[in-house]
Amino acid sequence: MSGMISKHGDRDAGGFFDVRHFFVINPHSFRRKTDHHKQVLTEIEGCFTGLHKADYEIYISRYPRDAVAVIHHFISAASGEIVRVYAIGGDGILFDCLNGMADFPNAELTAVPYGSSNDFVRSFGENALKNFRDIKKLCAASPLLVDIIDCGANYAINEVAFGVEAQAILNVNKLLRHPRLKFLHKNVALVYKLGALYSVMNEEVNLQQYQLLLDEEDLSGCFCNISVSNGPCIGGNMVSSPYAKPNDGLLDAIFTKGGSTLSVASCVGSYTKGHFEKSDMFFRKQFRRMEIKSEVPIRVHLDGESFYTDEIKLKIIPDRIKFCAPEGMNFADYSYRAYKRKHRNE
Repeated sequence: MSGMISKHGDRDAGGFFDVRHFFVINPHSFRRKTDHHKQVLTEIEGCFTGLHKADYEIYISRYPRDAVAVIHHFISAASGEIVRVYAIGGDGILFDCLNGMADFPNAELTAVPYGSSNDFVRSFGENALKNFRDIKKLCAASPLLVDIIDCGANYAINEVAFGVEAQAILNVNKLLRHPRLKFLHKNVALVYKLGALYSVMNEEVNLQQYQLLLDEEDLSGCFCNISVSNGPCIGGNMVSSPYAKPNDGLLDAIFTKGGSTLSVASCVGSYTKGHFEKSDMFFRKQFRRMEIKSEVPIRVHLDGESFYTDEIKLKIIPDRIKFCAPEGMNFADYSYRAYKRKHRNE
């Protein structure tokens, strides 16, 4: 398997060090920060010297989905031993790792956030990025039971979006891959703003008609955006679904009604800040299953993966995976009530 680095130490009898550790690195997350890449490799080596002896392997992912089959093979070969999979990079590599390990009861998942967004990790609050970058803390972490989203052919852990938001990500990916626009990598926030602007100006997306069944409720109609969330955060610094919790057994959706470019543009700020309750353009639903169709191709975005389809079914799978978080960390409260309480006490 190209990209694999194997290291084997002596197992401690019983306890944590019977876990096998599989580190999956997306090198594209370190484009201009090769020193961070070297630092991560050094930290991994440091975790398994001296008292910290265990079997571990490092895999360098070459392209999207490259790691899925490799992870599947590694866990299968572990013969029931616990395998902890570390997604090192951003949301894309976390998506790959999730889809490689989700069907194995002996697998655990965690993330070392070095991507442009790191949305699921941000579910753990303000200090999440710093704590999740500590490899030693992750090696010693205890797992939390976490829900995931069954999307048919894929699993997602954070969000599935339809409409304007999905089109914005398609635009962002196009901009970032353009050979003459490499300078934009220095300002990813600007790229997301440009992607959103072009998306909002797309009248076909703004006025798309959907056939929509939510559990047993028919919600068919015109929507410019539908955000189905298992976690509250999107886009690196935005909070679209402040009430979404990755361990409550429910999916949380924010529906944005269809309208003109001007009406859609006017409510973007409220949506990205999690203040959807301020505008009648939005409404919120909690549910377990969704079926969605459209006569016009549906723009879909799920955890870093974007594509077009004409129909898709979603369902929540409660407590499906074990996600390892540093000691003392749990899912944060991003609600507006919590925001006001925090700033009142400062």
